[in-house]
Amino acid sequence: MKYFISLVNNLSRILQIIAGVILVGIMVITCMDVVGNAFGHPILGVEELVSIMAAITMAFVLPAAHKNRVHIGIDILYSRLGEKFKKLDELFVCILSGILFFLASWKSLEYAHELKQVGEVTSTLQIPVYWMLYGVSLGCIVLFFVIVAEFIVLISKRKD
Repeated sequence: MKYFISLVNNLSRILQIIAGVILVGIMVITCMDVVGNAFGHPILGVEELVSIMAAITMAFVLPAAHKNRVHIGIDILYSRLGEKFKKLDELFVCILSGILFFLASWKSLEYAHELKQVGEVTSTLQIPVYWMLYGVSLGCIVLFFVIVAEFIVLISKRKD
């Protein structure tokens, strides 16, 4: 069990690092485009590159955001609830969000396969679109495993 949780945490950390590198790439490409535009030579297809990179960045950072609990919550209401209800709420949210992100990963993967079969590419640079969906699917499945690890920890705390 500790090995699974450690593996999930490491996967989450790796995706977070990749997302950071991609974000730096987005900034570099955007700055190069602005400078090139000032001299009359903008970069062709920069909007497509930034859009693809942003989608992958958001998907890759989701597991780390969930693990570090940096998502938005309603503390005013939640702080007034009893401990027993908070534990039940955490379990319910784990189950529901786990199902949601498993389905999101599955459907993203399914859609990526469809786009690969029809040969869907971006309009300017002709980049295959399915790679972006593979990245989104990877981010969602790692988030699913982070949620499963959190659920295991919650269940093991309840037994104590």
